[in-house]
Amino acid sequence: MGDLSHKIRDEWTSFQIVPPVEDEIAGILDGMNCRNNGSEYEFSSGRLFVLRRLLKLWADSEYQSIDTIRIIYGKQQKNRLRFSLDLELAEKIFDRVSRFSRKKRNWNWVRGLWGSCGALYMPKAGYHLVLRPPVRNGNAERLQSILKSSGFSVGVRKKSQIRELMLRDQQQIVTFLSRLGFVKTVLALEETAIYRSMRSHANKLVNCDSANINKTLRAAERQMKLIDQMEEAGIIEELPDELKELIIVRKRNPSISLKELGQNLPRPISKSTVEYRWRKCENILHELLKGDGTHVFGKGRR
Repeated sequence: MGDLSHKIRDEWTSFQIVPPVEDEIAGILDGMNCRNNGSEYEFSSGRLFVLRRLLKLWADSEYQSIDTIRIIYGKQQKNRLRFSLDLELAEKIFDRVSRFSRKKRNWNWVRGLWGSCGALYMPKAGYHLVLRPPVRNGNAERLQSILKSSGFSVGVRKKSQIRELMLRDQQQIVTFLSRLGFVKTVLALEETAIYRSMRSHANKLVNCDSANINKTLRAAERQMKLIDQMEEAGIIEELPDELKELIIVRKRNPSISLKELGQNLPRPISKSTVEYRWRKCENILHELLKGDGTHVFGKGRR
C-alpha cells in the first residue's frame, strides 16, 4: 500500500499541465486548511508535495506575473508547511468554481482537490478512496454533486470542520482515478487487486484442504476407537465378512479418508456405503452393551 501511495503522489505532482490550470489551482486551495489573516489568506498542509504542484501550475497560470505566494518561515509545525496569498487574489480563486455550478464536472478542479485532501486506503479487505474537503464555500457539496452526477456511489460522513466523501467499490475507484488521468496508478491498483484476489483464492483452497484433512482425521480417530471397543468386547470375529474387511483395512490405514477406505477394500464400495457399514458396527456394539447408547463412540455423528 505504501508503494501505491507514493505512486499516486508522484503521478499527481508530475502530471501534465491541463488547461485551464487555474481550475486545478482552485481545487488545491479549496482542499487546504486556511484562515483569514488581515490582508492575506494563510494556508497550511502536511503534504509538502502539494506546494511543488501548486508552484508548477502557478508558473503556467494567469497569476504567474503576480508574486503573491509567500512561504511563512519560523512558524512551521513539524512536517507541515505554511504559505500566504493576497486576500483579494485568494477570494478570486475561491470564486472561480462557483457554488452555483455544482453539476459542472470540472475534473481539473477535482484533481487539485484530490491532491490536497484525498487519500487511498487498502486495508486487509476492501478499498477506500477518501476526500476530506473543508466545509467552507460549499466545496464538499459541490464535489458530492459532481461525483453523484457522474454515477458514483458516494458515502458521506460529517465531521466538525470537514465532510468526508468515500468510494468503497474497487471498480468505481479505478473509474475515478481514470477521470483524473492517473493511468499509472490505475494499472498499479488493478495489478494489486488481481494479486489480492489470487491470494484470497489460494488461502480459501488451503483452508478448505486443511478443514477436509482435519475432518478425515477426526473420523478415522472415531473409527479406531470404535474398533478398540469392539475388540475389547470380543465381537469382531462374529461380524459379517464385509464389516471385518472394513475393520482390517482401517487398522492398516488409520488416516485415509472414507472414500479411500472404500477403494482399498477387496470389493471397492462408495463413501456412502462405507458410512453405512460403520453405522452397522456401532449398532451391533450398542445392542451388545444393552445400554442407552451413551457408551458407543461416534453415535449420532454420521
